[in-house]
Amino acid sequence: MQDTLISTLLRAALEETGAKRGSLILSHRGEHQVAAEATCHNKSVDVNLRDSNVVQSLLPQSVLDYVLRTRETIVINDESSEVTFGFRVAARQAASILCMPLLYQAELIGVLLLESDTASGVFTPTRIRIMKLIASLTASALENSRLYNDLREREANLRRLVDANVIGICIVDIRGPILESNDAYLRMLGYKREDLVSSRLRWTDLTPPEWRDADRQRVERVKRIGRLQPFDKEFFRKDGTRVPVLMGVARFTQRRTQAVVFALDMSRQKRAEAVTQESRKIACMRISRRTHDALLQNFQAMIFRFQAVRNLMTRHPEEALGSLNDAIHDGVTALDESRDVIQDLG
Repeated sequence: MQDTLISTLLRAALEETGAKRGSLILSHRGEHQVAAEATCHNKSVDVNLRDSNVVQSLLPQSVLDYVLRTRETIVINDESSEVTFGFRVAARQAASILCMPLLYQAELIGVLLLESDTASGVFTPTRIRIMKLIASLTASALENSRLYNDLREREANLRRLVDANVIGICIVDIRGPILESNDAYLRMLGYKREDLVSSRLRWTDLTPPEWRDADRQRVERVKRIGRLQPFDKEFFRKDGTRVPVLMGVARFTQRRTQAVVFALDMSRQKRAEAVTQESRKIACMRISRRTHDALLQNFQAMIFRFQAVRNLMTRHPEEALGSLNDAIHDGVTALDESRDVIQDLG
């Protein structure tokens, strides 16, 4: 479609103005590419589609910069080109040049370059007005064509993602029914394609009771802003077990009661987390048991020492003082070891 528009524009431009050569430069996201070139031979216009960078031999950078900056249509010849733009038209084997921006809603879609072997009487005000109308209509059509191609490319990318079945994807009515899904989504929940076709599947029925209040709030948020950041929830499988999922939701712009849902099965991650937590719990129990045994032994030893100190206090005070100091040292050591164990538990 875009190639046809480009060819039609260049043919109309050369036929309407009597120019001998023409080029169309398309702009997108700050990049400028030569989309096509046309030449007139014996009242026949040949158009060659291209996709190449703009070079100075086609259009001096000073001219392109001027049109990009001013969004103006300009006609240049040797009387104006050397003074204003720093080059001579005659050196390009032309007598005059028309450079016209293609605008759509004030955005530059491209630049039309026409060259004539005649210095005057070709790019007249009347012909320029007609070309501006043609250029305006073409710019609108080219932009719509580009948007359509972008949309088709995004749809193709989404379709490849859906068909890859790496992640569960479905289209839902936010009021309950599941309208469409890929195999990954059905497999995650344990359902078959015929279950979906029968229209029995409703995401509201698949949601466990404790998640439904949060879902009602999310539905209201989707209605307001059209999307949800990823969040965790659970679904019932067909066999009644539960599957934890990480979900994202985006509402359609036109069909405002419908949304696309992305659901990632988190069962493996949850099982891995559970195993990690269980392993940590077992490790903590072992450390606690070891700490208990060590503290019990240390405190029993300290009690024995204190009893010995009590017995020696009256008869051998110096020996009793030494035993008391040893008991205090053992107590400090036991406390330090306990602190280290508690830090390991944290």
